[in-house]
Amino acid sequence: MKDLYEKFAYDYDEFGSIDEYLGDEKTFLNKIFSEHGVKNVLDCACGTGQHIYMLSQSGYNVWGSDYSKSMLEVASKNLEKRNYDIPLNQCDFRFLEQKFDMTFDAIVCLTTALPHLHTDEDLLLALRSMKNRLNKNGLLVLTQGTTQFTLSLPSIEVVVNRPDFSRVFVKEHNDEFQTIHVLDLFHSTERLENNQYDIVYRILLEEDYKSLLSQAGFTNVQIYGDYNMNGYNENSWRLIVVAKA
Repeated sequence: MKDLYEKFAYDYDEFGSIDEYLGDEKTFLNKIFSEHGVKNVLDCACGTGQHIYMLSQSGYNVWGSDYSKSMLEVASKNLEKRNYDIPLNQCDFRFLEQKFDMTFDAIVCLTTALPHLHTDEDLLLALRSMKNRLNKNGLLVLTQGTTQFTLSLPSIEVVVNRPDFSRVFVKEHNDEFQTIHVLDLFHSTERLENNQYDIVYRILLEEDYKSLLSQAGFTNVQIYGDYNMNGYNENSWRLIVVAKA
């Protein structure tokens, strides 16, 4: 599997510092984790480290893994700057058992990470691997920004617009896949360059998750449309899945 973030990782945090934009997620995760007595958490697609940093701040014992060595390099530097020491492992989340022999109270796979896999076979491999690394009645949390509603929005979105930098998404999709062309435009005297990264996601919606999670052996699947725990519907901006092993 190709590392789509080999170069993108080093500019990824132009979205915002890892200290920012996680307030609603933090409240949501703390609520469900406290209700289920969660102490040990694996983020199996930790990227540049924003969620493992946030979870560690909240007092959980946290481990991070990611397929991308570049993402892990950036995560390590981000955590070091903040004096946080969190174990990081390079790992394909289809095969978590290759790096982890322990089990966890919760595993999170956030920010549209799972849909990087494009076949039912790979998706089930990943979900079963996650289930096998969970304690009995452990929780799996999946989040994404792809919903029926967001798929209907205009195809061009300016997601960052600063005097020195702009990030534009150009989106297209068919019935099965969404492609996001990420256009990074640096326009300052210190840095003047343009980069493009193309990310292809499998479109997974409510019924897809229910089917895949059932096949993988999960129970009590709950699907929300926001971090306030409102139910998912055709107007939801997010799709958030919580399932029990």
